[in-house]
Amino acid sequence: MQMKITKTLAAVATVGALVALGLTGCSGSTTSQSNSCGTKSGSVSDSIKATGKLGSAPKVTFAKKLSTTSTEKTTLIKGKGAAIAAGQPVVFQVSLFDGATGKKATATDYTTSGTYLVAGKSATLNALSEGLVCSHVGDRIAIAGSAKDSTNGQGISQYKIGAKDSVVFVADILKSFPSKATGTKVSPPAGESTVKVANDGTPTITVSKAAAPTKLRVTTLVKGAGTTIAKGDSIMVQYTGAVYKTGAVFDSSWSKGQPFVATLNTSSIIPGWVDGLAGQKVGSQVLLTIPPKEGYGSKAQTGIPANSTLVFVIDILGKVS
Repeated sequence: MQMKITKTLAAVATVGALVALGLTGCSGSTTSQSNSCGTKSGSVSDSIKATGKLGSAPKVTFAKKLSTTSTEKTTLIKGKGAAIAAGQPVVFQVSLFDGATGKKATATDYTTSGTYLVAGKSATLNALSEGLVCSHVGDRIAIAGSAKDSTNGQGISQYKIGAKDSVVFVADILKSFPSKATGTKVSPPAGESTVKVANDGTPTITVSKAAAPTKLRVTTLVKGAGTTIAKGDSIMVQYTGAVYKTGAVFDSSWSKGQPFVATLNTSSIIPGWVDGLAGQKVGSQVLLTIPPKEGYGSKAQTGIPANSTLVFVIDILGKVS
């Protein structure tokens, strides 16, 4: 996204790309639980043990030369939060280990952070992303991932994980969010740009034929009932952006298959987002028409000519911090 990012909080594309989100965890039960849906537990995942409070770096133990050809998941701490469905963004802490050697490969920063993925099948880290499905917020899960599901059978040379090595993931699930806006639909005023939403939430923007506005215009398309967003907050969103003059889409989180985390300050994102989203509620879908002075001004960006008015449709999924 071409949004003057100083600290990109993006999707996890590789093991080495676990990105800090600045979240904390809470304590919970330590009883091992099997899974009634999603990835099933088995003797290999049941052999993984982890101690310590949820949200803190766990002490993980398992036998060396751990190996499985079928990915398994065991719940070590049972949370009391909502069940997670495929397609939902999930925020979590995670530690990764090479099953063959027992050595820790990498981990998120448990003092300040977490990372996020969309639950369900994915091209990368599939053992982890599918393992989130049917888990609950507040769970600590242990995943014994096959080489195919964990690294696409290619290993990770950076962490000396071989192509045939299984991978152990211990993840603490901190938050989950809906996949799209969940509020009450609101009819836009006459002459406004319109948005058609597919069943999965993907929007298509038809830009208004009226002259581009000279001031920021904020139109609520779906009115959420969640927490009010303030400047300085970090929020998870889905978005599509188009050039007002041509209607050409220049960027979309939907096409990337991952949401976006935006911090509402002008050191991170364009002023039109900060001013347009502050005061909105979680669950809302908002249409922003942003004049050049609150966008990129005279500086052209990829897919955005200089002095362009922009149109964004943004689903506010939840407040991260």
